[in-house]
Amino acid sequence: MRWGLILGLGICLGGCASVQLDTPEPLQVDIHMKVDVEQKGGDGEKGKNETLSVAEERRMLSHQVQVLKNDHRVGESADGTLILKEIPKDETYAEYAKTVVTKENGTRAKLFQEKASLEGKSEAQYAKEFAERAREASYPGEWVQEESGKWRKK
Repeated sequence: MRWGLILGLGICLGGCASVQLDTPEPLQVDIHMKVDVEQKGGDGEKGKNETLSVAEERRMLSHQVQVLKNDHRVGESADGTLILKEIPKDETYAEYAKTVVTKENGTRAKLFQEKASLEGKSEAQYAKEFAERAREASYPGEWVQEESGKWRKK
């Protein structure tokens, strides 16, 4: 028994090979990055003569809108607009929320106008379809308004 243990230990230790972990040359890492810089507020968004497309405006607002949705402050209405459901008690946050909702609804109005024209629909019809897609895309717990006008958390 003792010899078997010694023999097994000898085989295990004898079978261990040394592994070289260093490299002859330093490792090189090739990193490609894309950085989007977003300026909040101010007039420095783009040059005075340049305007943002509707898609760019909505993309820039999307994070702010989602934060308000996550906080259960805003909801998707049946007419395609964003509604401030609960005004924050903090005045600064309340003003921020109102500003985001106003900007988002302004870009949505432009979107409805552009898309309705392209698709040969009325703005109201496109807005209704947009509202339906927004309800479907909402996350659980977010406020949505049914076509009947009833508000619920998804």
